[in-house]
Parts: sequence; C-alpha cells; structure tokens
Amino acid sequence: MANLKITLMRSSLLFIFLVLTTFVIKAQQPWRQGEMQVRVFIENQAQADFVMTNNINGETAGDFVRCYLIPDELSELQHQGIRCEVEVEDLNAKSAAMGERGVPNGYYTVEQLHAIADSLAVNFPDICQVVSMGIGTGMNELKALKISDNVHLDENEAEVLFDGGIHGDELGGPENLIRFARDLCYDYGYDANITELINNREIWIYYCVNPYGRKYMTRYNSFGVDLNRDCGYMWNGEGNSSGPFSQPETKAYRKLLMDNQFVIHCSYHSGTEYISFPWSYRSAPTRDAQHHLQLAQLYAQTSGYTNLPYGQGYNGMYAINGSTKDFGYGAMGSISWSVELSLSKQPPAAQIVPIYLKNKPSMLKMVEMAGYGIQGVVRDSITSKPIPALIFVDDFMCINNDPVVGDFHKFLPAGNYTLRIVAAGHQTRIFENVVVVDNQATTLDVALPEEAGRFAWRIISTYIPGNNPQDEGNTMGALGPPDEVRYSLGKNGYAIIDLCDTITQGDGPEVEVFENDNTPEGYMVMAGTTPDGPWILMGHGTGNEVFELEPTGLPQARYLKIKDSGVGQSQVPDAGFDLDAIGYTIRPPAIDSTATIEGYTYIDWVYLIEKAPGAEIRFGDQVVYSDDSAYYRIVADTGWVNLEVHWNMFGYLYYPVYLLPGQQLNLDLIMDWMESATWRTWHTELLLYPNPANGSVILKTGENEIPVSITICNVQGAVLDRIMHPKANAAGEIKLEVAHLRPGLYLVVSMDETGQTSIGRLVIAGN
Repeated sequence: MANLKITLMRSSLLFIFLVLTTFVIKAQQPWRQGEMQVRVFIENQAQADFVMTNNINGETAGDFVRCYLIPDELSELQHQGIRCEVEVEDLNAKSAAMGERGVPNGYYTVEQLHAIADSLAVNFPDICQVVSMGIGTGMNELKALKISDNVHLDENEAEVLFDGGIHGDELGGPENLIRFARDLCYDYGYDANITELINNREIWIYYCVNPYGRKYMTRYNSFGVDLNRDCGYMWNGEGNSSGPFSQPETKAYRKLLMDNQFVIHCSYHSGTEYISFPWSYRSAPTRDAQHHLQLAQLYAQTSGYTNLPYGQGYNGMYAINGSTKDFGYGAMGSISWSVELSLSKQPPAAQIVPIYLKNKPSMLKMVEMAGYGIQGVVRDSITSKPIPALIFVDDFMCINNDPVVGDFHKFLPAGNYTLRIVAAGHQTRIFENVVVVDNQATTLDVALPEEAGRFAWRIISTYIPGNNPQDEGNTMGALGPPDEVRYSLGKNGYAIIDLCDTITQGDGPEVEVFENDNTPEGYMVMAGTTPDGPWILMGHGTGNEVFELEPTGLPQARYLKIKDSGVGQSQVPDAGFDLDAIGYTIRPPAIDSTATIEGYTYIDWVYLIEKAPGAEIRFGDQVVYSDDSAYYRIVADTGWVNLEVHWNMFGYLYYPVYLLPGQQLNLDLIMDWMESATWRTWHTELLLYPNPANGSVILKTGENEIPVSITICNVQGAVLDRIMHPKANAAGEIKLEVAHLRPGLYLVVSMDETGQTSIGRLVIAGN
C-alpha cells in the first residue's frame, strides 16, 4: 500500500496543546461548580413529573432518586415541596480528596487497568487482544479487550459485550470486568466450561468507558456530559448532552456496537442493586420483553445475590433518554441492559472481590446463553459471498448480520418461529416453522438470488422532542421494503439512517422515500458521509417522493437524515411523518472518467503512529472526512488531482496524485509532527481580559498587529469558532463573544498577515 507522508506546520502548537491538556486536567473541577449528591424522595406523580420534565440528572436507588444538583436546582426542588437530603455537599471537594490516584485505596487506577489489559494481551496473545477505541476527553485512551480463540479473526461466532465505568464515580464496573478478563485468560485450557466458551464465542470487555471520570471521581467526562444520556436512540438533550453521540467516548461506543453484532450486552453501574433493561425512555414494554425477563431472571438466579431485582428501567428505576441500553437494543437489536452492582457507588475495597464473585457465574452464564437460539450465514446465491441483511424473527426487534462474515445470532427460547431475511439487491425469503430447542442453536444458512430494490439497513439515531408515549415508537417499521408498517418520526423529530451502501451522484434520483399513508405529511431529507453529518439538504417532500444527491454537492453519501416538517400535534398516535421505507439506487462510477482513492489518515507522534479520525481531505471543490475509524474514500475525476489535507487547525499540505481511468488507489495519509523549517514562529502570548471570562472577552493586540484571523479551540485542538478580519477599536482591542462556550479551558490563536501566530489561554467561568 502506498504511503503519503504529510508534514504539517506548527509542531510547537502540538506541544503547547499537550501541556495545556495536562494543565486543564489537573486544574479543572470535574463536577459543576457547587454540585451536590442528593437523595430526592418522590411522593406523588406531580413531583415525579416535575423532576422528569426539568431534566434533573439522577437515577433511582431503592426508595429514592439519587440526583446531582447545583444549589439553584436544589432550591427549586425544595420550593416544589420535594423532600431532599444532601449526601455529599461538595462533589468537587470529594474528588479532590482522592489525590493523585483518583480512586480510593484498594481500587485500580486507570493506568493500572490499562496495564493489566496490556499484560493479558502480551501473555495470552492467542486468545486476548487489546483493541484501541480511540481517544476520550482529557486525552485519555479508550481500550477494550476481545477474548476468543483465533482472536484476531472475525469468526462466525456469537458475540457478547460487557462494559463498565460510563459513570466514572461508579467504581464497581471496571473492577468487575478486569477481574473477569483475567480469570478468562488464566483459566483457558484448565477450566472446561471457560475453554468451551472462549472457543465458541467472541467476548468483548470494554472495561472503562469513561477514564476521565474514573480518574477524577466524577459521573461526567471532561466536558461535563453524562455519557449515559448522550447515545442517539431516542436522544432528548439530557445530562448536558448537546446532540446524539456528541462526545468522543460515545462515538467510540457507537462504533463498537455498530461494528459488531452483540447478542447480549451487559453494562455495569453502581449505586443500587438492580438489573435494568429497556425501555428507559418509555413505559411500554419492548418487543423482546419476554427475553429480557427470562435472561434477567437467569442472571439473578445464578448470581451470588440474595435478592437481585430486575425490571424495565422506566418503571423500575428512573426515566431517562439517550441511554446505552436503549441504543443497544433499539438500534442494534441486542438483549441490552445495565446491572447495578452495589448499593454504594464506591463500596469499601474489601467488598470488591466479593461483589465480583457474586457476578462471575452470571457473566459466564450470559456468555453461554448468547450462543443459543437461531443462527446462520446470509450469502449471495451465485457468488456465495456474504451479504449484509436484516433478520426479522416473528414480531421481535430485528437484527443485522455481520456484513463481512455474513453471520447472524439471536437469542430465542424453545419454540417455532418465522424468519424473514431481507438484503439489499436480493430477493426476500421467508422461513416458517423454524424450530428452536432450549439451550441449543438452530442453524439456518440462507442463499439469496439477486433482485432489484435496495432499502434502509438500520436506524442509528432518533429524536422526538419531549418524547411521544402516545406512539408505538416502531423504528424498525422504517427498515426494509415498503410493507404498510411505518415509524412515525414525531413532530419535529428525525431519524438517522444507515444505508450500509454508499450512493453516488448520477443521472436521476438516488433516493426514494415511502410514506404509504392516506394523509401525506411533510419532511426534509439530508445526506452525509458520516453518521454525525455534516448534513446537507437534498430536498423537501410530502408523502412519497424521490430525491437526488446532486443538490448537496456531495459526490457520495452513506447516511441519510429525515426530519419531520413540524406540522400537527405532538402528543398523539402517529405524530409526525410516517416513514415506511427508504429506497436507494447504487450507481458505480463510470470507469472511463473516474477513479477512487481510499485509505486511512494517521498522525505520526514520533513514538507511535495512531489513526486520525475526522481529517478533512479536499480535492477540487469537493471535500470528504475520514470516519471514526480514520478511513476515507474519494471518487475523483481521472488525471491530476490535488489533495489538500487538513487536520484541525494545525496546517495543510497540497499533494498531487495522478489517477488512471477506473483506478483504485490505496493511499494512507500519514501526518508527521516532526519539526520542519516550514513551521511558523510564535509571537508573544496574547493578552486576554477579563480572564476567567463569562459572556465576552477582550483581546489586546500590539501596535499595528491587528490579526487577519482569530481561532478559538478546545484543548484537544478542535476548532470551535473562527473570526476572519476582526475589527479592533482605536486602542487595538477586539471584543470576542464567548457566551456559547461551556465552562473550561480554551485556546485563542491569532494569525497576522505574514502567517505568524500568537496564542492565549482563556478560562470560561462557570455559572
């Protein structure tokens, strides 16, 4: 594979960013200013409604709700007559009291967790692999373990996921999981049951989802976001989340679930003892409620708990939107839940091992049960190659197979079932009276002949403002071909669709939207190259409509966002546009005029090379971004193509590539941080006041030094704002509006007409 090594400007800036990142982690308060841990006692429905509608962050713990409140929020609850008891008066002080370890004595630090994971991969390389999930906030590495025979291969085996530590101050999950990983590796080849499970399952252990939170004993990540409110399925802006999957930790989480097909998914928390399964966002039961109940009961019975309650999260605990379990089940079809390990969020260290031993037999049982039910491989009938497919079993939540290996696995108890297999560009096949026996796997391999018609593969994110419990929330109704079964988007709601294929511009429409409703309703369709956009309008429609990619200016797209027009009532059945199906057309680029370039974007950090997701690659008047895995793909005209590669604000470089008709060029882009004579020098540090600021800040420039641009970045280097040709007053002062920035540390970089730059540190004060 050819390599393109790109030298970027301003290595000094990287060093300053790294220094400042370290500074901000040490200095900042991990909780909101004045935040307290409070027991809130709900005594009637009106009080429950007030807490839910005012976006109070918390979770049920026994007969009370444990909430996280600043003084104004506490006062408002008390003003409503709600009884509150403060458990921890100053959560920032509690976090600071932990010292440099970040956790109480007896618990593993994040560094120790990583070291154990690394050592397992080194000492058991045949069955254990460390998988890098990317970089979280605070420049913390995200890691998961995969444990299986032939661990470096994606095999036709049932997959199961255990994760923990999404709330950093709930310490039980990471402790539980790293011990489980260690026991699996140590006992392989000695314990017959564990050996059998590792040989026939793919076990993923994401042992610390929020390393920043664990380091600083906080529920949140470094941007103050509750990650268990940031997932996209029925997201609703809770927990300081600015959008679905707005954080690097949840983007990594989404990728893990989208890249795999987990049959069972257990997420570990602390603060009560309870198994909480979907839905968390609504009171209606799931389509797989019987399976959730059966497996939760089995988990409780095989555990060491005297009494481990279980039930639907909305009814048994606390209503929340944007949870991991609702995403795991609603978007991916996994039997997904959270397990609350202990009444205390930080139990005494002497209880760590006993709590793990209570859960170990249940965890092994879930690994076992993941392989029972229905399984198979979906292939093309002519080529025998695996093809991506949707698997519908009776009226349960549908699942996707692995598009690369072709295998699917769904847990089912004994019974007779009807399966419907739907694959893009292939005939749909229905299999009736498929017999499943308890604690066994029925195999149904499927070969599908080609047939016209391609339709949406899965829904990743959905949003209905304020929820709509009057509607059935049937998201899977929008998948597959038109069948008179619909998903109602909700008034002003939207859905983000993964086509699985990439559509390209051509003559005529590429997308067709089906409503099949007697009362056609309005909506808009947008296209994007990533599940996070940016979203570019394809057009507006009413009822059944066709759309072209050309108005977006995008040469290609894989993801669509369809949004309701906002007409009509919100809290009624079938509110919003009723989406039956989305069809699309695949047009391969003509080999006589186009070629493709694809590969991965990397950063050379001198001591290691890491993937660089989100790099911007321009060619002509078009632009693509490398995705969450740092992969990019360009469809370009043949001949000379000038690639212009950007990564955040650090620089760019033009690079010419000559393409032949029909050529498929593999080209990795490696961005080099090594020093170069082309880097620009620094001026003195900028003068900013007031600092800390709140609302606006004055930038003071030197004489005759009015900058041509001012850039505001976070400490990871992401550009948040850029002002071109700012205006200064007679004293050389420039006023910057910063009210939109959250509390924290930022960098302000000015550039003059010669290309020289100056930098200043800006602190945004909390409320």
